[in-house]
Amino acid sequence: EPYFSIFTSHFFRPPPPLLIIHCSLLIDNMVGIVIVSHSASLAAGVKDLATQMTQGNVPIAVAGGIDDPENPIGTDPMRVLDAINEVYSEAGVVIFMDLGSALMSAEVALEFLEPEQVKNVYLCDAPLVEGVMAGAVQASVGATAVQIIKEATEAMLAKQQQLEPYTTTAVDKQAATKTEAEADTPPATGEAHTHLTIRNPQGLHARPAANLVRLANQFSADVTVRKGTRFANAKSINQVATLGVVQGDEIAVTSIGDDSAEAIQAIEALAAENFGEEIKERASSAGDGRRNKKREAGVGTAVGGILQGIAAAPGVAVGRVFQYRPQLPVVETYDLEEAEIVPEVNRLRDAIQQAVAELTAVEQRTSQQIGSQEAAIFGAHKLILQDPDLQKVAVRCIQDDRLNSEAAWLVAANQLAEEYDALSDEYMRGRAADVRDVAQRVLRFLMNVQPSSLELDSPAILCALDLSPSDTTRLDPDKVLAICTEMGGATSHSAILARALGIPAVVGLGPLLSRVPDGSHIGLDGETGQLWLELTEESEATLQAKREAWLTEQQAAKAAGQRMALTADGVRLEVSANIARPQDIESALAYGAEGVGLFRTEFLFMDRVTPPDEDEQYEAYRQAAEALDDRPLIIRTLDIGGDKPLAYLDLGEEENPFLGYRAIRFCLDKPEIFKPQLRAILRASAHGRVLLMFPMISTLDELRAAKAMLLEAKSELKKEGVKFDNQLPVGIMVEVPSAVAIADQLAREVDFFSIGTNDLTQYTMAADRGNSNVAGLVNALQPAVLRLIRQTATAAQEAGIWTGMCGELAGNPLAAPLLVGLGLRELSMAAPAIPAVKEALSHITIAEAQALADEVLGLGSATAVRERLAR
Repeated sequence: EPYFSIFTSHFFRPPPPLLIIHCSLLIDNMVGIVIVSHSASLAAGVKDLATQMTQGNVPIAVAGGIDDPENPIGTDPMRVLDAINEVYSEAGVVIFMDLGSALMSAEVALEFLEPEQVKNVYLCDAPLVEGVMAGAVQASVGATAVQIIKEATEAMLAKQQQLEPYTTTAVDKQAATKTEAEADTPPATGEAHTHLTIRNPQGLHARPAANLVRLANQFSADVTVRKGTRFANAKSINQVATLGVVQGDEIAVTSIGDDSAEAIQAIEALAAENFGEEIKERASSAGDGRRNKKREAGVGTAVGGILQGIAAAPGVAVGRVFQYRPQLPVVETYDLEEAEIVPEVNRLRDAIQQAVAELTAVEQRTSQQIGSQEAAIFGAHKLILQDPDLQKVAVRCIQDDRLNSEAAWLVAANQLAEEYDALSDEYMRGRAADVRDVAQRVLRFLMNVQPSSLELDSPAILCALDLSPSDTTRLDPDKVLAICTEMGGATSHSAILARALGIPAVVGLGPLLSRVPDGSHIGLDGETGQLWLELTEESEATLQAKREAWLTEQQAAKAAGQRMALTADGVRLEVSANIARPQDIESALAYGAEGVGLFRTEFLFMDRVTPPDEDEQYEAYRQAAEALDDRPLIIRTLDIGGDKPLAYLDLGEEENPFLGYRAIRFCLDKPEIFKPQLRAILRASAHGRVLLMFPMISTLDELRAAKAMLLEAKSELKKEGVKFDNQLPVGIMVEVPSAVAIADQLAREVDFFSIGTNDLTQYTMAADRGNSNVAGLVNALQPAVLRLIRQTATAAQEAGIWTGMCGELAGNPLAAPLLVGLGLRELSMAAPAIPAVKEALSHITIAEAQALADEVLGLGSATAVRERLAR
């Protein structure tokens, strides 16, 4: 109150009555005030104070916060634009802003105004509260915009003069005693800065940009990235990516907010790790830049029956053509009625949510089949979809232009893709394909169209206009001999995935590829980027010889995995594969899998709009059991929730889904989903050596309830006369610390344990594995996690049952001897890891492994453990 009275007495001297009347008559032509703040409450409060001071005689509008109930702090250019229009007159508008991106939002809003309006709108750099108070008072007495800005920028003088006795003595004393170290600390204003030089070979492309965006979103501070004169919101994947940051560029990062210093420290740490990307020499298959440029000179041209493209993945293929040309129905555009706008916005948001859920499934499947680095591509795709800027453009098209959702989404996605296309860097231009891929995914849900089939009846060379990353992950390497596309480059995400899958690929072949008839006989060399449209006997023989040499190299790598898993002293172990579908078994056996330690059945439920019925599941489980002959097949019941949502099953909104309604908790609550799966697994058990495993058991009651439902399923099948293995072994996933604590009780009720280290680690360390801010804690080599593994194995041994592991740690060759020393006798992993794990186990005896485990359990950190294992 004292400050308010001093302020008003200084700036607001009541004009004579006649002047008040004169001002009220001219209010329609008075300078308007716009308040832009990250906080809607702050903006409203400042407006309320200014309105009281001017008795409501000044037009004031606010643009505070953003339309996101969970994260309302931020600024929206469209809100700024609406506020300008609300108070606009020819007298002008003065905009006051608080900090950071508020200035950027105001500048963007000006771009939507007519040119004659822009010249009447002014951005003022005065402090928000004091500036608005002073400016509003001046506006109330008919001042011009220039006079208002001058008075507002001097608004702090009165406050500074009043506080001078305090500030000069206090600040001088502090300055005299401040140490050099203190001088380097960030200012107490909640603002921090850093400059970073980008070392990543492809700059801040999709995956490193996604890691930066995820990290920035963990802080409340506003984080801005600047390259030269261009700015980007660090919480927007598309803004960061379209900055076009390439290797060697320097970027400036500014953070404003309560946790600004922490945000900058975390970003600096991420940059030191190359934004989570392993930097290594680019694969020779892609070629170096000079060589590729030379090859690309003739791309798309045919000479002597050979079409020149861009080498994308090594290998040679000869075979028939399969033209893959999927087409979505044409997107129709129509106008909406007023009452249709809200339902249409909701329809778009539902489709985006379904697409995100589907991408989560693709990410999980890719991580399982190929690797986590390749799976990160789809994490970046999710961020593209979830980018608020992209969604705002689409929603604005619905609300303002009254376009239907399909048309509005296409407009927004095309605009974003064109921004990528306009970038100078070739690699970043390639990200336009990622935008179009996610756009098509949303359109499929909006138009209720199923994905086109990519299942080939017999081996063939796949030819397409382009191939999206998600299409590539659906390919069967045993049926797809090679990939040819008209578009794309060696650094496209599809090319990266093709290399990981071991499928030869040539891209950028141009429109001539579309004229190659289906079923025609062609040859391809993924190292030279050439496609033989016409094969002579000589050229075919040359290609076949080169293909045989290439296949021999591939087989040599797999042959190492065919030996039996034995320790140096001859103890038999079991090394198995994790799979997501029956088709994965052939590849797993080729790598030397001795069974399947984890059939992730949730993948049968993903990439679709309805759950599979009992018969469909039975067919999948039967195929897997028969493909394995007498090898074990451990089928895990449905494990959804957490990071694996299903678009068609409403799991509800949860603040922390990893600690919520998921896995066995969901299944016990949904017998209409759970019972058909149990029946399908039992029916498949008549066709092979099947074992059943329940996920995420945390209490004895849960286990007994699940077993009771299994008993009901058995009873039903007996009455129906259906054959099954009545002695079907039943086990549980140990992935919750509570299960370890009661492992002795649980062991008496099951036939085996299988440890899931991914979840066990995050629950033990209280660290979300999707949170890069605590990534250092989410390490299965943490001594605490290793001790729980031994405790579990010991309880199992005492009860006479065995313990295995199907978590990520099982596929680590460094860790395999340690796990055996801790008491594990079965390890299940991604198939390509099998040869290396068997090799590691063959060099150590059980006694040596146990001694290693004893030593490691006495260490104090995951880093110390890794260093010991690496010796």
